[in-house]
Formats: sequence, structure tokens, C-alpha cells
Amino acid sequence: MLELFKKSPRFFVGALLVHVLIIVLFGVGFHFKSKERAATAVPESVKVTTIDESEVKKELAKLKAKDDREAKRKKELTRKRKAEEKRLADLKKKREADQKKEKQRLALLEKKEKELKDKQRKEEARLEELERKRKIEEEKQDKARKEQALKDKLRAEDEKMKAEQQAAALRKAELKKRQTTIDKYMNLIEAKVYRYWVKPPSISKGLVSELRVKLIPSGEVIDIELSKSSGDAAYDKSVTAAVKNASPLPLPPAETGLFEVFRDLHLPMRADKKT
Repeated sequence: MLELFKKSPRFFVGALLVHVLIIVLFGVGFHFKSKERAATAVPESVKVTTIDESEVKKELAKLKAKDDREAKRKKELTRKRKAEEKRLADLKKKREADQKKEKQRLALLEKKEKELKDKQRKEEARLEELERKRKIEEEKQDKARKEQALKDKLRAEDEKMKAEQQAAALRKAELKKRQTTIDKYMNLIEAKVYRYWVKPPSISKGLVSELRVKLIPSGEVIDIELSKSSGDAAYDKSVTAAVKNASPLPLPPAETGLFEVFRDLHLPMRADKKT
């Protein structure tokens, strides 16, 4: 019974209370029956309470079921507690193992990092030496390039100067040739005009008329303008007539490209010019 009390104290207490209740009720019923037999002079109506055994069993069953549930709950709590304790122990064990692995990993990583730094320092030293040698070689090459560039520049300037001198000589020769051609045809034009000029009698020496003569590529005179009079109308008229009569005037060949020089021709006519 002591073992039963330890396992389910509530069930034991409930059962004890039920038994006590039954005993009390039987005692009360017996007491009322004794009084009924003794009191014959004044009969009274006495109510007797009976206990239904099935109700007691139901109550006991409820208490037992409740105790079973409580025991089951405690058992489940105990199981969960032990499972949680095991889980925490496993977790602690795993954490310690992980910490050990992490410590080993960090140590290995630190070792590799140190080796890598050593390797990097050696590589940096090697690269610095290579860079130093490269700079020395680059300075030599740069010096050689500058010297060669200076020589090339002086040679180019000399060649440029010679080319410019040659070009200037060619331009000068071309200009001289051009001017020679212009002078030649100006003399031819003047000579032809002077051949056709009928000088008025008794003209004064020193008279000069300046004419503006417009020509076309064939040498034909299309317009004559007296740009500056000699002061002698007869003289001006005679030189104008001479230009008209001399048309067409001689011009340089088209391939010389000199027509523009003669398109709008300035022609002075001097009385004292020897023809």
C-alpha cells in the first residue's frame, strides 16, 4: 500500500475519503433507525440517504483516469526532459567538437596565411629587383631614343630647310618665268597698240593717258575706259582708237593660266614712248 501511495497519492487519498464517507453515512442511517424504535410515543418521518455504489465506482474511475493522465503527463515530461538533456548534451558535445575543428582550421589558416605572406614578400622583393633593372634598361633605351630623336629631328629640319629652299627656288623661278611671260605679252600688246596709234599733230611731250581695257580669252577688246585723262581730248581719243583698231590683242597661251592678269588690263599710253 505504501508503494501505491508513492505512485498515486491522489488516488489513495480519494479512495480513503470515499470509504470514510460510506462509513459515516451507514452510521447516520443506523442512528436514525435506533431512534425510530425507541420513540414510539411521537412517530416522526425520517429520511435515509442511500449511497449508489455505481456512482462511487464512477467517481473512483474518474479519479483513477485523472491520476493516470497525470502520471502519463509526468512520464511524458520526464521523457521530454531527458530528451532535452540528451539534446543539450549532444549539442554541447557537437559545439565542443566544432570549436576544436574551428580552432584547428584557424591554426591551419594562420599557418597558410603566414606562408602566403612569406611567399608574397619574396615575390615583392623579386618584382622590385626586376622593376629596378627594368627602369635602368628603360632609362638607357629612353636616352638612346632621345639621342636618336634629336638626330632625326636635326636631319628632318635640315631636309625640310633644303626642301623649302628648293621650293622657294622653284617658286622664284616660276614667278620669274611668269613675270617674264607677262612682261613679254605686255610689250607685245603695247607694241601692237602703238603700231595702230595715229598720233595727233603737234602733241606735247610728256602726255600720258591711262586706259582700262577689258578683254576676253581670244584677245578681243570688249570695253575701253579712260581711267586717267592726259588733259588733251584729241590725245585721249587717239589712244582709245588705237586700242580698238589693234584688237584682238596678243595674249599668253591658255595653259599658262595667265588670262586673269590680262582680263582687266591697265594700259598707260605715253606720248614720248619710242616705238
